[in-house]
Amino acid sequence: MPLPTPNLDDRRFQDLVDEAKRMIPRFTPEWTDHNVSDPGVTLIELFAWMVEILLFRVNRVPDKSLIRFMELMGVKLQPAAPARADLTFWLSAPPAAPLTIPAGTEVCTLQTQGEEAINFTTDSDLVVYPPGLLACFTSPNERVFDDQLWKLNAENEGFMAFSPRPRPGDAFYLGYEQNISQNILALEIACTLEGIGVDPANPPLAWEVWCGDEWEELAGDALERDGTGGLNTSGTVVLHLPAGMQAREISGRLAYWLRCLYVTPAPGQPAYSASPSISDLRSATLGGTVSATHSITIPNSILGRSDGSPGQVFRLEYPPVLPRLPGQHVEVQVEDGDWVAWAEREDFGDSRPADPHFVVDSVSGEVSFGPAIREPDGTERQHGAIPARGALVRFSAYCSGGGALGNVGKGTIRMLRHTVPYVDRVSNRAAATGGQDAETLEHAAFRAPQMLRTRFRAVTAEDYEYLAMEASSGVARACCLQPREAGAADGPPPGTVKLLLIPNLTPVDGRITPDQLRLPPRLIQAVRGYLDDRRQLTTLVAISEPDYFWVAVEVRLKVQPRVNPDLLVREATARLYRFLNPLSGGMDGAGWPFGRSLYPSEIYAILQGIAGVQYIQNVDLFLVKDGVRQAETAIMLPESGVIASAEHRISLVEDL
Repeated sequence: MPLPTPNLDDRRFQDLVDEAKRMIPRFTPEWTDHNVSDPGVTLIELFAWMVEILLFRVNRVPDKSLIRFMELMGVKLQPAAPARADLTFWLSAPPAAPLTIPAGTEVCTLQTQGEEAINFTTDSDLVVYPPGLLACFTSPNERVFDDQLWKLNAENEGFMAFSPRPRPGDAFYLGYEQNISQNILALEIACTLEGIGVDPANPPLAWEVWCGDEWEELAGDALERDGTGGLNTSGTVVLHLPAGMQAREISGRLAYWLRCLYVTPAPGQPAYSASPSISDLRSATLGGTVSATHSITIPNSILGRSDGSPGQVFRLEYPPVLPRLPGQHVEVQVEDGDWVAWAEREDFGDSRPADPHFVVDSVSGEVSFGPAIREPDGTERQHGAIPARGALVRFSAYCSGGGALGNVGKGTIRMLRHTVPYVDRVSNRAAATGGQDAETLEHAAFRAPQMLRTRFRAVTAEDYEYLAMEASSGVARACCLQPREAGAADGPPPGTVKLLLIPNLTPVDGRITPDQLRLPPRLIQAVRGYLDDRRQLTTLVAISEPDYFWVAVEVRLKVQPRVNPDLLVREATARLYRFLNPLSGGMDGAGWPFGRSLYPSEIYAILQGIAGVQYIQNVDLFLVKDGVRQAETAIMLPESGVIASAEHRISLVEDL
């Protein structure tokens, strides 16, 4: 039962009017006409109305007081989370020597009359190497390798990419001297028309790179272009290589490996009747891809001069402030003109009087120095040093940005803020994701009781779930799977908890792609680091994505007369995407529950309420995996499973 809320003053309008009238004989006995038509009574009623409004405000806790109360509890508003995107830089020509696009390169969206440009800054250096081909092998089984490099270097020589009668598992391998991770690799291949029978637009080939533990397929838009038609004609293959390529020794050659693998044809997909023949192959790099954050860097920001008093507060010019990077800190100028760096802390609880510490409020941009606290015996204790009186204070650099507005669409980031040598253009091949606005006061007030309940320690499954969401605003949902019991087959091993995270997306309605639901490495690191300080020493935490079950629904509807069928189909489709959604799905709209199965009756329930639907003829459920749709009577989920929407189809029943 919640504590009763006291009324500081429970008087109402009529109580105030009656009280004022009772005071008339005492202060103005000559006033005898107390009717409502009397001008004096009108003034009494006017002032009573105004006082009632004031009393209403007195009985409410203002936002400022609520903020102070939560600060005493240790609750702080979570700052905005920045969106992130992979930016692809295209060079004006293949480089003859390694070319570096430095970290901090700024790009932006196109500024229009109604919208400001949205800035992004690269997170790390991007090095584009001229690829040096060290080895070229063919192999039917990844155990026996034939060296084909000498044939590429000789005139009028060539080699078969696969076995004479190609079998799944045949491949040819290209080994490079440099780590060409994140580079755009162009392979100019001279082929002869021998691989007869294959569909040039859909060959049974997979391009893969070695990433340390396994071969990673370059799927989707990682294959920019295949001008060879499946190795059947001379042309250029353009590949976007991923991060994380690692050197491996194959047949005595240590290199960074790319291979073209012949895979088992899908049903109805034409196969090779003979192996393609390659007579020449040349490699070049056209650019590269690097991650970028929705932010702009402000260097050497002058905060002001110290007045020498405890608890000084300065304000940065461009809040919100993103988490500080190495080298971003407060600096104080000393007498000889040098700048001395100070260290950032979460609070001043453990700071001694001489410790050069400061605290930053990332939401408001306030920079605070240590306060002086009066002890019970009357003495004052200084928590953290204070810059000398008159000393100049600056922030060496900080990044400002974040918010949902950074979740820009595919291909919208294409303007360089400054010229970068040899860079022709830039673009984002996928939409930016992860941007989240700063936490609202209402949400923080709702979160405060949960924070007190956990006591900053992860013990129960609920503790792990709450602290995971506390660690970063980039986490939308979390589910903790407890260790399995002895002898059980399912669940994490004893001593380990498995934490399933779903990232925050904006907007959450509509269709969500698998790429959007992938956990960014930075998010995993942030949550892991936060939980490492709060978990039990004997507990290991495994962080991963849920097992997403991609569900497609096919529905046949009968529309009532004089109803716009296009509007009805759009409404039905929107409801399906909203209901079968890991973030906004389920009956309560809080995201599809972990481990909860789906039945056709639930689809009937959410569609039957649409205005204009006369009846639902049938509902079919399909589980989509690797592009293959498999009909199911119900979608049964394991404990770690969550439903997400594949492509739904709505069709209308014609009148007979």
